[in-house]
Amino acid sequence: MVSGPAGRIPACAGMTEMALAQPGAVRYRVRSSPLDAGLVMPVAGVVLRESMNEQTSSGGRRLGAWLLYVLLLVSTAAQPARLEHLFQAEVDAGGQDSAARDEALRRALQQVLVRVTGSEEVLRATPGQSLLSDPGRYVQQYRFREQAPEVEGQPRRLRLWVQFDGVALEKDLRRLGLSYWGRERPDVLVWLAVDDRGRRYLVPEGDNGPAARALRRVAAARGVPLTLPLMDLQDQRAVDFTDVWGGFLGSLRDASQRYHAQAILVGRVGRTASGGWRGRWTLLGGGSRQQWTSAAAGLEDVIAAGVGGAAGRLAASYALSTADASVYPLIVEGIGNLEDYARASRYLASLSPVDEVQVASVDGEQVRFELKLNGSDRGLRRIIGLGRTLQPLAGPDERHYRLNP
Repeated sequence: MVSGPAGRIPACAGMTEMALAQPGAVRYRVRSSPLDAGLVMPVAGVVLRESMNEQTSSGGRRLGAWLLYVLLLVSTAAQPARLEHLFQAEVDAGGQDSAARDEALRRALQQVLVRVTGSEEVLRATPGQSLLSDPGRYVQQYRFREQAPEVEGQPRRLRLWVQFDGVALEKDLRRLGLSYWGRERPDVLVWLAVDDRGRRYLVPEGDNGPAARALRRVAAARGVPLTLPLMDLQDQRAVDFTDVWGGFLGSLRDASQRYHAQAILVGRVGRTASGGWRGRWTLLGGGSRQQWTSAAAGLEDVIAAGVGGAAGRLAASYALSTADASVYPLIVEGIGNLEDYARASRYLASLSPVDEVQVASVDGEQVRFELKLNGSDRGLRRIIGLGRTLQPLAGPDERHYRLNP
């Protein structure tokens, strides 16, 4: 095994910054190590405004008096990873010389760009080409390894694994005006029916056949958190091959409730008269239904086109864009103690669209935050909806939430 740095590698983080702003205000910034959990967390901050010292309610005064202490605790807390290996890739390498390595680095960066933007169009666009012109500048680690052949008698394959600097890459995506798909992504439950010249089957969890392998491979490459149904007795009573093949979405929605997935992908793939494969796909999520078809010579390719189509559509819904940068007020109720405050502020600071969190006011168990966004408020609400930390309150004000226990 050979390992080493490549390109211009920025200094690793792995530290906590803390700086006083102006009198009466405290700012903290957490900078996670780029190698923690296989992905890079962006810098996020929380600011306590001077007005916090001017709260009239006794609860507000007590909370304001202890916020510095809480911020010290929050700044050292680990932020949960939403998606592992977002900025990692592994590709075949033609050799370990510099020319072969640079070509492999370029292909690895292509994989990551497709994963973080959700679309292969980035590879053809001029901004994407500029990012690919010098992939070494984003490399933090790489290593070569030999992979055993899948078929006995074939030669071993040389593979190159790369960890890219997600902070630097996201910064340049913003600078170039490219939208990108953040770390928070919906869990996708896949119901897939396959008709291989009369051999009909559904693809369950634990299956290691070609259809299941293709689903997992493409989902990992595109950064789609994927779940397959167990197809245990409960599933078998609720769903059969005909339900999936015929697209009976009511039955599939009911059967999907036990998995708590935020999106459902329903697919049917079958042989054509010419021997190729054709697929039909339906994506359910966020109150919408999107449909498309795919065609390819092989089973894995037709499935790859279907999962890729889902990735592109999900990315379009959750993508972050610098054109949408703004400051967004958000009210959170149910903050009854310092632990609640720490949990709410840490959660908000960890979200991909949030560059900075400001605490504008405290009134009893209600805290008003102001969030500096690098994306749209609509995208922020979608991402909050993927988690279970904040619950939107009923009413016309979309900015009002309650902290879940």
